[in-house]
Amino acid sequence: MTNTIARLSPFSLSGRWFKGNVHTHTTQSDGRFSPQQAIDWYRQQGYDFLAITDHWVLTPGKVIDDDFVTITGTEVDGAGYHILALGLETLPDQEGGDAVQWVTDSIRTAGGLAFMAHPYWTGQTSAEIAAVEGILGIEVFNSVCEKTTGLGHSRVHWDELLAQGAHLTGLAVDDTHWKHDAAGKGFLMVRCDQFDEESILKAIGEGHFYASMGPIIEDLRLLEREEELLLHVDCSPCQSVTFYAFRSKGHRFEAEGDGVLESASYPVREEQLYLRVECLDAAGNVAWTNPIFVRDLLE
Repeated sequence: MTNTIARLSPFSLSGRWFKGNVHTHTTQSDGRFSPQQAIDWYRQQGYDFLAITDHWVLTPGKVIDDDFVTITGTEVDGAGYHILALGLETLPDQEGGDAVQWVTDSIRTAGGLAFMAHPYWTGQTSAEIAAVEGILGIEVFNSVCEKTTGLGHSRVHWDELLAQGAHLTGLAVDDTHWKHDAAGKGFLMVRCDQFDEESILKAIGEGHFYASMGPIIEDLRLLEREEELLLHVDCSPCQSVTFYAFRSKGHRFEAEGDGVLESASYPVREEQLYLRVECLDAAGNVAWTNPIFVRDLLE
């Protein structure tokens, strides 16, 4: 007999889901669409929010209509790194751009959220990212980097950092420049009570979201079965569901024959250190939960 113990964040939270892209370029830097064209495109595709993140340009968030808002953002870069910054009040001084820790500290001082952008494409190692204090997460998927060079997936960086104890979330983003058919391929589903910039930023900062290229994650919860604790996920029809953990402590479940998977469960054990879930559909699109740290589950 299986008894539900608890649904996990963000699936346990009140409110509703809001869909958004947090990495977008326009004619303010090296994109081909104007800011208004970018907003119009995402609205037409059924998104709820958008961050315009041009290089070293701070684009303030604003209410577009009752059903669409933009959130403040920019992308800053220097020697060997790019940082996606959301919600900051002022830009760091570009003259100090090669000092990644100073830039990160400046973003945080300005009230912003800092995420390491496309580390595989940039050529960063997980050790280089781990040395930067104050980063909240990384782009686990970047559409334009995948489209142009095949370097869009950074799950190895993520797992190496999680294995070291770093509590980092994973973003899926378009990073569209309107040149490579990259728009609409990576997004966040954010859970919050209120639909405004402040609430969305707060939810992203607290990890109350999942990332996706298309699949939907319906629920994430803990189950107890015959004195065993299980992490259970429900998703839209997929070909595989993979539980990633420390080193080889995870497991992949695959659909049999022409079937699909819409749920999977995996035992929680102390030696896993963390667990995160990837749901892969028949088209090759992935959805990612943020990591759950096993010590928090077993306490």
